[in-house]
Amino acid sequence: MRQLWTSSILVHARVICADMRLLHRFTTAKQQHEPHLNEDAAFALVRKGIYALSDGASESYASRRWARTLVARYACVPSITDAWIRDAIAAYDSEFDREALSWSKQAAYDRGSFGTLLSACIRDDGIQLMALGDSLAVIEKHGNAVVTHPYTTPEEFTARPLLLSTIHALNQSIDPEQATLLWPCEHWDGVRIYLMTDAIGAWLLEALDERLAVLSGITSAPDFIDIVERSRCDGSMRRDDTTLVVIG
Repeated sequence: MRQLWTSSILVHARVICADMRLLHRFTTAKQQHEPHLNEDAAFALVRKGIYALSDGASESYASRRWARTLVARYACVPSITDAWIRDAIAAYDSEFDREALSWSKQAAYDRGSFGTLLSACIRDDGIQLMALGDSLAVIEKHGNAVVTHPYTTPEEFTARPLLLSTIHALNQSIDPEQATLLWPCEHWDGVRIYLMTDAIGAWLLEALDERLAVLSGITSAPDFIDIVERSRCDGSMRRDDTTLVVIG
């Protein structure tokens, strides 16, 4: 097994385009009547041009807490290293008293929690995207998708993603440098960034141009929920916690 990375991804977070800001942050749970079970998390540090999103894995223990830990830490310290992961795990672990848990919860806790981490950082030389797991980023310019990261086809969502884990040894294969893409940009007019979790990401890539136009037209949470629920009902979108962040 190879060693966990030692290099870091350093983000130059000075915002060079005052017009780039958080436009929308929408989320809906698998079931609308159970919003407290939504395991997605998003965090924005607008003044530094840093945006992060995480999708906690439903089958893991307290994944909502892990997702929130990941996005909050990344927004404040956008440089993933071995120490970064260890500190994130320590922050997560501090929320629990293992000995006070039931034996079944102890077993689940010991198996760990898992989540994606997707970020967009506005840099002097463009937009840096970093995607660990199967959350999706899309850059749009003048109504056209110019980048989708890390996937370009809906079929890629069927593969088992590599997720960040609270069990440190399970993070050995993660390489944030390979997960990072820089889209150069000098002229910001007409640029939008979409960050989204996997259910809506797969739905979008099934008909990219048509559905990107739909997403760009959403202006309110009720509109977002209506589109998600209709797509779930007609079978075009998988029923899962669904989150969309729009920057522009």
